[in-house]
Amino acid sequence: MEILIGDRMGSLLLIGSPGTGKTRLILKYLRSFDKVLWISTTESAPNVREKIQGFKGEMWVVDTHTWDQKINITSRDIIVNNPLNLNEVSIAIGKALDSLKRNYFISFDSISGLLLYHTPQKVIHFLRNIVVRMTSDSGSGIFTLVKNAHDIHTETSISLVFNNIVELERVFDWEDVKRFIRVVRASSYVEKEVGEIKIVKDDLIVPDELDRFIKSQLRIKK
Repeated sequence: MEILIGDRMGSLLLIGSPGTGKTRLILKYLRSFDKVLWISTTESAPNVREKIQGFKGEMWVVDTHTWDQKINITSRDIIVNNPLNLNEVSIAIGKALDSLKRNYFISFDSISGLLLYHTPQKVIHFLRNIVVRMTSDSGSGIFTLVKNAHDIHTETSISLVFNNIVELERVFDWEDVKRFIRVVRASSYVEKEVGEIKIVKDDLIVPDELDRFIKSQLRIKK
């Protein structure tokens, strides 16, 4: 029987322009897991690991950005030599997930990187397969999409893969900069749909109601 996307919790689409705090939000919730797969389409595996210093669990990185450049990598880094071939990307992701097995966390940063090379239809099929496997493995994941980097039809099509969508926004108020988080789509009740977030050292402060919602969708029990 086919597993329908959104039937179960676990996946969340995070939309926002550069600088709104997408990576910080991922790092905030990633640390609640012992097993992580980071799929990068925008930076190298060493750069990803630099951002996640101090993580003590099992972490794999699938790097579709570096291509065949010679860089220092670990045994749990997989460089996809030809990201133009989504089958190669899928094989790399499958290898990592075979090792992680169950109850892992996926950070997919970002879908926009794939849309540089592939049609929305191919990317949707690719994402659907990942989310289906993640759901069957009782995994969780945050997938990012750069806001306004694509036409509205593409953004809407990609969003249909996910039942839970959160958007980050940065607003300039005179000399001050404020950041907001908004629930665009939710598969369960949300006490509060919009709130202000604050960036502090090594963390992102999310309003309690929205923090509880995100944790519930990612199956974080703490």
